[in-house]
Amino acid sequence: MSLVYDAKRCSSSFSSRCSSSMSSSMSSKAQHHHHRPLKIIRRTISNQIVPSGKPDQNGIVPCLGPGMCEWPDAWQYLVKTKRMPTIDARKAMQMQKKGALIVDVRFQPDFEQWSIPGSINVPYIEGGLLAKLRLPGFKKKNMNFVNDMQRVAELKQDIILVDIWGGTLLSEPPKNRGLTDNTKGAGSLPAAFEMYQVGYTKLYHLAGGVNQYYEDAYKYPNELPEPDSKWPGDLEWFGYRQFNGKDRAKGQRDD
Repeated sequence: MSLVYDAKRCSSSFSSRCSSSMSSSMSSKAQHHHHRPLKIIRRTISNQIVPSGKPDQNGIVPCLGPGMCEWPDAWQYLVKTKRMPTIDARKAMQMQKKGALIVDVRFQPDFEQWSIPGSINVPYIEGGLLAKLRLPGFKKKNMNFVNDMQRVAELKQDIILVDIWGGTLLSEPPKNRGLTDNTKGAGSLPAAFEMYQVGYTKLYHLAGGVNQYYEDAYKYPNELPEPDSKWPGDLEWFGYRQFNGKDRAKGQRDD
Protein backbone atom coordinates (compact mmCIF):
# COMPACT_ATOMS: atom_id res chain seq x y z
CA MET A 1 0.00 0.00 0.00
CA SER A 2 1.39 3.42 -0.98
CA LEU A 3 0.69 6.59 0.96
CA VAL A 4 0.79 9.72 -1.21
CA TYR A 5 0.05 13.33 -0.31
CA ASP A 6 -2.31 15.35 -2.54
CA ALA A 7 0.18 17.91 -3.92
CA LYS A 8 -2.41 20.56 -4.88
CA ARG A 9 -4.12 20.43 -1.51
CA CYS A 10 -0.82 20.70 0.34
CA SER A 11 0.28 23.66 -1.81
CA SER A 12 -2.97 25.55 -1.20
CA SER A 13 -2.91 24.82 2.50
CA PHE A 14 0.68 25.97 2.77
CA SER A 15 -0.07 29.34 1.12
CA SER A 16 -3.01 29.92 3.46
CA ARG A 17 -0.95 29.17 6.52
CA CYS A 18 1.83 31.49 5.40
CA SER A 19 -0.60 34.44 5.34
CA SER A 20 -1.31 33.99 9.05
CA SER A 21 1.02 35.24 11.75
CA MET A 22 3.73 32.93 13.05
CA SER A 23 2.37 33.06 16.58
CA SER A 24 -1.10 32.12 15.39
CA SER A 25 0.34 29.21 13.44
CA MET A 26 2.38 28.02 16.42
CA SER A 27 -0.65 28.24 18.67
CA SER A 28 -2.77 26.33 16.22
CA LYS A 29 -0.18 23.57 15.95
CA ALA A 30 0.09 23.35 19.70
CA GLN A 31 -3.65 22.90 20.05
CA HIS A 32 -4.18 20.51 17.16
CA HIS A 33 -1.86 17.58 16.60
CA HIS A 34 -4.06 15.87 14.00
CA HIS A 35 -3.03 16.12 10.35
CA ARG A 36 -5.46 16.27 7.50
CA PRO A 37 -6.38 12.83 6.15
CA LEU A 38 -3.89 11.51 3.62
CA LYS A 39 -4.98 10.60 0.16
CA ILE A 40 -4.45 6.84 -0.11
CA ILE A 41 -3.73 5.27 -3.47
CA ARG A 42 -4.58 1.59 -3.52
CA ARG A 43 -2.99 -0.73 -6.03
CA THR A 44 -5.33 -2.98 -7.87
CA ILE A 45 -4.03 -6.54 -7.86
CA SER A 46 -3.99 -7.97 -11.38
CA ASN A 47 -3.50 -11.57 -12.43
CA GLN A 48 -2.39 -10.47 -15.89
CA ILE A 49 1.16 -11.74 -15.48
CA VAL A 50 1.93 -11.78 -19.23
CA PRO A 51 0.91 -9.40 -22.03
CA SER A 52 -1.39 -11.89 -23.76
CA GLY A 53 -4.16 -14.15 -22.56
CA LYS A 54 -7.10 -13.62 -20.24
CA PRO A 55 -7.39 -14.87 -16.62
CA ASP A 56 -10.05 -17.53 -16.17
CA GLN A 57 -12.65 -17.69 -13.39
CA ASN A 58 -9.93 -18.84 -10.99
CA GLY A 59 -7.67 -15.92 -11.86
CA ILE A 60 -5.23 -18.09 -13.83
CA VAL A 61 -3.96 -17.09 -17.25
CA PRO A 62 -4.16 -20.42 -19.13
CA CYS A 63 -1.49 -21.72 -21.48
CA LEU A 64 -3.99 -23.82 -23.42
CA GLY A 65 -7.71 -23.53 -24.05
CA PRO A 66 -10.04 -20.49 -23.89
CA GLY A 67 -8.21 -17.28 -23.02
CA MET A 68 -4.80 -18.86 -23.52
CA CYS A 69 -1.73 -16.65 -23.69
CA GLU A 70 0.80 -16.74 -26.48
CA TRP A 71 3.49 -19.34 -25.87
CA PRO A 72 6.47 -16.93 -26.24
CA ASP A 73 5.00 -14.89 -23.36
CA ALA A 74 4.68 -17.98 -21.18
CA TRP A 75 8.22 -19.06 -22.12
CA GLN A 76 9.60 -15.67 -21.05
CA TYR A 77 7.73 -15.93 -17.75
CA LEU A 78 9.17 -19.38 -17.02
CA VAL A 79 12.71 -18.41 -17.98
CA LYS A 80 13.03 -14.77 -16.94
CA THR A 81 10.57 -14.39 -14.06
CA LYS A 82 10.62 -17.84 -12.45
CA ARG A 83 14.00 -19.10 -13.68
CA MET A 84 12.60 -22.62 -13.86
CA PRO A 85 15.42 -25.22 -13.68
CA THR A 86 15.85 -27.97 -16.26
CA ILE A 87 17.28 -31.26 -15.00
CA ASP A 88 18.26 -34.59 -16.53
CA ALA A 89 17.01 -38.07 -15.65
CA ARG A 90 19.82 -38.88 -13.23
CA LYS A 91 19.23 -35.68 -11.26
CA ALA A 92 15.51 -36.45 -11.22
CA MET A 93 16.12 -39.85 -9.65
CA GLN A 94 18.41 -38.35 -7.02
CA MET A 95 15.72 -35.83 -6.13
CA GLN A 96 13.04 -38.50 -6.06
CA LYS A 97 14.99 -40.44 -3.45
CA LYS A 98 14.96 -37.29 -1.30
CA GLY A 99 11.21 -36.85 -1.56
CA ALA A 100 10.64 -35.03 -4.85
CA LEU A 101 7.48 -35.92 -6.74
CA ILE A 102 7.66 -36.81 -10.43
CA VAL A 103 4.40 -35.77 -12.07
CA ASP A 104 3.61 -37.07 -15.55
CA VAL A 105 1.11 -34.72 -17.21
CA ARG A 106 0.43 -36.91 -20.25
CA PHE A 107 -2.93 -38.25 -21.39
CA GLN A 108 -3.92 -40.97 -18.90
CA PRO A 109 -3.98 -43.90 -21.40
CA ASP A 110 -0.41 -43.06 -22.42
CA PHE A 111 0.74 -43.01 -18.80
CA GLU A 112 -0.90 -46.38 -18.18
CA GLN A 113 1.01 -47.93 -21.07
CA TRP A 114 4.47 -46.92 -19.82
CA SER A 115 5.88 -44.32 -17.48
CA ILE A 116 8.86 -43.35 -15.34
CA PRO A 117 9.15 -45.63 -12.29
CA GLY A 118 7.67 -43.97 -9.21
CA SER A 119 5.90 -41.19 -11.10
CA ILE A 120 2.24 -40.24 -10.73
CA ASN A 121 -0.18 -39.03 -13.38
CA VAL A 122 -2.03 -35.71 -13.26
CA PRO A 123 -3.18 -35.21 -16.87
CA TYR A 124 -2.93 -31.77 -18.43
CA ILE A 125 -4.73 -33.17 -21.47
CA GLU A 126 -7.84 -35.33 -21.34
CA GLY A 127 -10.34 -36.89 -23.72
CA GLY A 128 -13.01 -39.54 -24.06
CA LEU A 129 -13.19 -42.77 -25.99
CA LEU A 130 -12.48 -41.21 -29.37
CA ALA A 131 -9.34 -39.57 -28.02
CA LYS A 132 -8.21 -42.92 -26.67
CA LEU A 133 -8.63 -44.33 -30.15
CA ARG A 134 -6.10 -41.71 -31.33
CA LEU A 135 -8.60 -39.90 -33.49
CA PRO A 136 -7.41 -36.31 -34.01
CA GLY A 137 -9.27 -33.39 -32.52
CA PHE A 138 -10.79 -35.11 -29.50
CA LYS A 139 -8.23 -34.22 -26.88
CA LYS A 140 -8.72 -31.10 -24.79
CA LYS A 141 -7.17 -29.37 -21.85
CA ASN A 142 -8.08 -30.66 -18.40
CA MET A 143 -9.80 -27.55 -17.01
CA ASN A 144 -9.41 -28.93 -13.47
CA PHE A 145 -5.67 -29.54 -13.81
CA VAL A 146 -4.52 -27.09 -11.13
CA ASN A 147 -7.17 -28.33 -8.69
CA ASP A 148 -6.19 -31.94 -9.40
CA MET A 149 -2.57 -31.05 -8.76
CA GLN A 150 -3.35 -29.41 -5.42
CA ARG A 151 -4.95 -32.65 -4.24
CA VAL A 152 -1.71 -34.60 -4.63
CA ALA A 153 1.13 -32.09 -4.23
CA GLU A 154 1.90 -29.39 -1.69
CA LEU A 155 2.83 -25.89 -2.82
CA LYS A 156 6.34 -26.04 -1.33
CA GLN A 157 7.12 -29.58 -2.50
CA ASP A 158 9.83 -30.33 -5.08
CA ILE A 159 7.93 -31.32 -8.22
CA ILE A 160 9.46 -32.59 -11.46
CA LEU A 161 7.11 -32.16 -14.41
CA VAL A 162 7.24 -34.62 -17.28
CA ASP A 163 5.61 -35.07 -20.68
CA ILE A 164 6.48 -37.19 -23.69
CA TRP A 165 9.44 -35.22 -25.06
CA GLY A 166 9.85 -32.20 -22.86
CA GLY A 167 10.22 -29.09 -24.97
CA THR A 168 13.02 -26.76 -23.88
CA LEU A 169 13.75 -23.62 -21.90
CA LEU A 170 17.28 -23.41 -23.29
CA SER A 171 16.38 -21.89 -26.65
CA GLU A 172 13.80 -19.23 -27.42
CA PRO A 173 10.61 -19.89 -29.39
CA PRO A 174 11.09 -18.98 -33.07
CA LYS A 175 9.87 -15.51 -34.01
CA ASN A 176 8.75 -16.82 -37.39
CA ARG A 177 5.44 -18.52 -36.67
CA GLY A 178 5.83 -20.59 -39.81
CA LEU A 179 8.76 -22.52 -38.33
CA THR A 180 8.44 -25.62 -36.20
CA ASP A 181 8.49 -24.72 -32.50
CA ASN A 182 10.15 -27.41 -30.42
CA THR A 183 10.23 -25.34 -27.22
CA LYS A 184 6.68 -25.84 -25.93
CA GLY A 185 6.79 -29.59 -25.53
CA ALA A 186 3.64 -31.59 -24.89
CA GLY A 187 2.30 -30.24 -21.62
CA SER A 188 4.89 -30.06 -18.85
CA LEU A 189 5.93 -26.44 -19.46
CA PRO A 190 2.39 -25.10 -20.00
CA ALA A 191 1.42 -26.96 -16.81
CA ALA A 192 4.26 -25.31 -14.91
CA PHE A 193 3.15 -21.88 -16.16
CA GLU A 194 -0.26 -22.40 -14.57
CA MET A 195 1.07 -24.02 -11.39
CA TYR A 196 3.36 -21.09 -10.64
CA GLN A 197 0.31 -18.83 -10.65
CA VAL A 198 -1.35 -20.65 -7.74
CA GLY A 199 1.74 -20.63 -5.55
CA TYR A 200 3.93 -23.59 -6.49
CA THR A 201 7.54 -22.54 -6.08
CA LYS A 202 9.78 -25.60 -6.55
CA LEU A 203 9.06 -26.82 -10.06
CA TYR A 204 11.58 -28.61 -12.29
CA HIS A 205 11.50 -29.47 -15.97
CA LEU A 206 12.78 -32.89 -17.11
CA ALA A 207 14.83 -32.47 -20.28
CA GLY A 208 13.64 -34.76 -23.06
CA GLY A 209 10.63 -35.95 -21.11
CA VAL A 210 9.71 -39.59 -20.62
CA ASN A 211 11.38 -40.69 -23.85
CA GLN A 212 14.75 -39.27 -22.85
CA TYR A 213 14.46 -40.91 -19.44
CA TYR A 214 14.04 -44.30 -21.11
CA GLU A 215 17.03 -43.74 -23.36
CA ASP A 216 19.13 -42.67 -20.38
CA ALA A 217 17.99 -45.66 -18.36
CA TYR A 218 19.66 -47.93 -20.88
CA LYS A 219 22.82 -45.82 -20.80
CA TYR A 220 23.05 -45.64 -17.00
CA PRO A 221 21.54 -48.89 -15.69
CA ASN A 222 23.27 -48.51 -12.33
CA GLU A 223 21.81 -45.06 -11.70
CA LEU A 224 18.29 -45.26 -13.12
CA PRO A 225 15.55 -47.78 -12.31
CA GLU A 226 14.93 -50.36 -15.02
CA PRO A 227 12.42 -48.92 -17.49
CA ASP A 228 9.08 -50.47 -18.30
CA SER A 229 9.50 -53.25 -20.84
CA LYS A 230 6.39 -52.02 -22.66
CA TRP A 231 8.18 -48.86 -23.81
CA PRO A 232 8.19 -49.00 -27.62
CA GLY A 233 11.24 -46.77 -27.97
CA ASP A 234 13.39 -49.51 -29.47
CA LEU A 235 10.90 -50.11 -32.25
CA GLU A 236 11.68 -48.38 -35.52
CA TRP A 237 8.08 -47.26 -36.06
CA PHE A 238 8.09 -45.39 -32.74
CA GLY A 239 11.56 -44.09 -32.01
CA TYR A 240 12.44 -41.20 -29.70
CA ARG A 241 13.72 -39.18 -32.63
CA GLN A 242 10.32 -39.41 -34.23
CA PHE A 243 9.32 -36.58 -31.90
CA ASN A 244 12.27 -34.40 -32.82
CA GLY A 245 11.92 -32.61 -36.13
CA LYS A 246 8.22 -33.31 -36.47
CA ASP A 247 5.83 -30.43 -36.90
CA ARG A 248 3.10 -30.77 -34.30
CA ALA A 249 1.31 -27.76 -35.78
CA LYS A 250 0.70 -29.82 -38.92
CA GLY A 251 -0.55 -32.80 -36.96
CA GLN A 252 2.49 -34.99 -37.52
CA ARG A 253 2.50 -35.88 -33.83
CA ASP A 254 -0.17 -35.23 -31.21
CA ASP A 255 1.14 -36.81 -28.01
